Amino acid sequence: MRTLVFFGATGNLFTRRILPALANLSREEEFTVIALGRRFNDVASYRSFVLPFLPDSSPLLERLVYLQGDILNPKELIPKLSPLLQEGPIYFYLATLPSLYRLALSAIKELVALRNPEELFIALEKPFGKDRRDFLSLKEDLRSVFPEDHIFYVDHYLGKGTVQNLIILKAENLFLERLLSREFVSEVRIAIFEEEGVGERAAFYEETGAIRDIFQNHLLQILTLFAVDIPPLCDEDRRECNRFLMQLAEERTKLLTFLRLPESNLIELGQYAGYRDEVGNTESRRETFFCFPVFLDTERWKGVPFYLASGKKLQAKRSFIEVLFHSAVSPPNRISIEIQPEERIDLMLFVRKPGRNLDSLPVRLNFAASGTFQAKSPEAYEKILYDFLHNDRTLFPSSSFVEESWKATEKLLHLLEANPPKLCRYREGVLTPEALFTAKRIPDEMCLERF
Repeated sequence: MRTLVFFGATGNLFTRRILPALANLSREEEFTVIALGRRFNDVASYRSFVLPFLPDSSPLLERLVYLQGDILNPKELIPKLSPLLQEGPIYFYLATLPSLYRLALSAIKELVALRNPEELFIALEKPFGKDRRDFLSLKEDLRSVFPEDHIFYVDHYLGKGTVQNLIILKAENLFLERLLSREFVSEVRIAIFEEEGVGERAAFYEETGAIRDIFQNHLLQILTLFAVDIPPLCDEDRRECNRFLMQLAEERTKLLTFLRLPESNLIELGQYAGYRDEVGNTESRRETFFCFPVFLDTERWKGVPFYLASGKKLQAKRSFIEVLFHSAVSPPNRISIEIQPEERIDLMLFVRKPGRNLDSLPVRLNFAASGTFQAKSPEAYEKILYDFLHNDRTLFPSSSFVEESWKATEKLLHLLEANPPKLCRYREGVLTPEALFTAKRIPDEMCLERF
């Protein structure tokens, strides 16, 4: 029997995202869940707490074991947890604060000292360290307990259906794989727009900022998955294609070594109007928004700007990839790959307008998962947990990728430190992707000041 052990099982991440995904998986997968937390004294109280988050008729509740324990007190935790670990594979999941990872690892190391490492697996949530040096230290701590290929760095964006669809779009559609190159593409835009502010993460965000929070992981993950060379072999040689997909993490890591950052004058940084009050720092210069181009100096992409943008307190929650093609018409032909709120892919092209003349107008050919299949893709965490349980690493970054992403992030931060641009204090709930990418910056009318 497989056993899953979750640290941080009373937090929002576990109860609102992980637990419902586990409940869905429990209908087809056999496992036991041990939930660790400090909040409740007994199993009955914990089950009453999580019941509203579970779908009806889920078998998970009966498999859910709650254990009150504090990572800060491992001498008390370890004797209570050890008897619950059955024979067979053990999957540890760190859904707690990253600052507690090393304490959790220290406890795990003692717990599994006599177990076969080949039956031990671990998954952990971002951020993976505060910087490259801190990540390398964390990696060594992980590898002192787990084999390298049993360590799963979780980026939930890679579990989203449309992001996964990038692999199939390129591997199974030869014409599209060939179109996605500098010969046909003039510009690529990858954006993660959020409506909410920092909320309960004020202290974390003031220390971290948008670049470390989003650029270092989500955006670089999506960028490399989109831009990596996926050979159009799947119809001709399925085995070779599958072999490549297994090596995808290595290929994406290699792609990061070709990443070129822009000059500092092309980097737009912003901070939403109410941020300083929320974090209690009237002098804060922490960015809550960024937009800038990066380049991949590869044969396929050399010279094509990839505009990466993310921000909080924008008009709507949207995440997407937009590909603009070289075009003789305006607006240019494009492919839009919507990640959220809806999974959809749109191709914009021009057709003849009804009438006697050869006038044209733009139209969209679209695919929406909910319309075509009459169903939504599984939630991101359902895919992540399924792959974790089945040791499928296709959509998980390797430690080499995380290290390279930190290298790129630190290089960017050093660039901004040496040549700091002015921050735009922007109006909340106003900025749209259309306004941003038309100007390649926050329009002046949306800036209250630049400081």
